[in-house]
Amino acid sequence: MCGAPNGVFGAGVRFHRNMSGRHFRRFLAVTCALVAFPALAQQVQPPVTEEATLINWWYSATFGTGFYKIGPAVATVVRLPFSYRVQSMEDGHIGVNLLAPVTVAAYHLNLHELNEFDLQQDVAAASFLPGAEVEIPMTERWRLKPFAQAGMGSEYTDPKLVAYMYTGGVKSLYRFAGDEFPVSLGNALFLAGYRIKDGSEKQGIGSFQIGLNMGTPWSVNLWNGPAYLNTHLIATSYYSRLAFANPEPGKLQVRREYQVGLSLRTARPVSLLGFDADTIGLGFRFANNLRALSLYTEFPF
Repeated sequence: MCGAPNGVFGAGVRFHRNMSGRHFRRFLAVTCALVAFPALAQQVQPPVTEEATLINWWYSATFGTGFYKIGPAVATVVRLPFSYRVQSMEDGHIGVNLLAPVTVAAYHLNLHELNEFDLQQDVAAASFLPGAEVEIPMTERWRLKPFAQAGMGSEYTDPKLVAYMYTGGVKSLYRFAGDEFPVSLGNALFLAGYRIKDGSEKQGIGSFQIGLNMGTPWSVNLWNGPAYLNTHLIATSYYSRLAFANPEPGKLQVRREYQVGLSLRTARPVSLLGFDADTIGLGFRFANNLRALSLYTEFPF
């Protein structure tokens, strides 16, 4: 997601809005790689059975960059958060951002863990979830961010699976007074879901998130300015339960998910793979059936 502009909400993540020739070539290279990826995957991967639908398409497309384990499936995910700022949220004006995230993932399925199958399989998938978000400054310290996204993904198996995904809702971010130890409160309420093209699997959920982020000054200056160590806690509730398709129905469901994040924020943005970010950190997620580690560059509200 696009980061908040400079000011009371902090710099967050600032992607290159005006796509220069260098960044256009990067984008073109990634696009060409994604186009070539299906053919390569079909050459190196043997046919898989329908148990490969352990993937939850919406969760994978919005997870971020990292890996997670849910039951017998271990996923490694790389998310490229392409975006374009149409209008900045400055001087009381509404901000508008176009979103075009691309996700590539690899799944290793250890189905023998279910004591029903003696099968291991690797599955590759990619997804594209474009959309838009609007940043509305309610007060000097409070911002609302409605958003909507819809796209599709493809799992490179034999037969090939195609899924349609959607998500939409509103996020809220409130920054408390005090600059020495900055504290932010985030909330999100949204709907999301996916449907396999052939109708073999579908899911729709509602979700509520609440999170708290606190910064602690660090005595070391980085990039010509003060640095902060940030810690956040996020709790997510799913209605109905977030489900991962499974040969044993009902065994892989998540009702509540928790995340603990540790990050370092610098005085000015640092270029990372063509994206400018002033924050980089690791998030640890856990639930009754889920364990995950992800890389993040902003408090996700």
